[in-house]
Amino acid sequence: MCRKPKVTATKTDTTATAPPSTIVYSRYEIAQHNSPSSAWCIVHGKVLDITEFAKRHPGGDVILLAAGIDATTLVETYHPAGYPAKSIAKLEIGRIKESNDDDSSSIPPTFYSWNESEFYSVLKQRVVQRLRELKLNRRGSTEIWIKAALILIGFWYSMYQMYTTPFVQACLWSMIMGVFAHFVGTCIQHDGNHGAFSKSPLLNKVAGWTMDMIGASGFTWELQHMLGHHPYTNLLDTHEADNQAKGIIDGNK
Repeated sequence: MCRKPKVTATKTDTTATAPPSTIVYSRYEIAQHNSPSSAWCIVHGKVLDITEFAKRHPGGDVILLAAGIDATTLVETYHPAGYPAKSIAKLEIGRIKESNDDDSSSIPPTFYSWNESEFYSVLKQRVVQRLRELKLNRRGSTEIWIKAALILIGFWYSMYQMYTTPFVQACLWSMIMGVFAHFVGTCIQHDGNHGAFSKSPLLNKVAGWTMDMIGASGFTWELQHMLGHHPYTNLLDTHEADNQAKGIIDGNK
């Protein structure tokens, strides 16, 4: 039986030995690594490989939402207590090439200017300090779990009554069920998909799935809410702003 020749790194394979600070990637290259099997992102100009780290990320695999994009805003806004610089250094595989090339538009740069003011960093420090003074957990608490249990009991009991009672009563129970469904969406799945329902990534994922239980999509919510609403609260989409400046509304003149 013939053996396949062993492949080794050659002298031309500079990425095998070169320090990350000397390796440069284009934004187009980063955009290609946007899947769980190959997840790269940009944080403050540094290119990070988060593929394996996603399996041990304290907040769960929600970090994969950052795959293929500039995640600077996500890292800054979702880590109010800060993040270990050593962890970032271990994940770093290069830096981003800032240029006016056509492929640079594949990934929009981070929206905010992080070095112009200390306001946001000071605000985060004060919020974290206040939570510690009040001894409030940032992830999971008895109050959250009791609330979740009461909401789920109310939701399923209302659904049971809706199916087993006469029409008029069923209409009333359906409205009550709708109220509980609202709280499932705004409390249980919201906390779960934010990684705040529990310190366990698995329990957070299960809590997030309750969005699907009430007929919506937890995955879609993560994309819209965690990549859009929170990092860019009350900001118009850049394309939407451009269209409005041109007098275009909802894609139609």
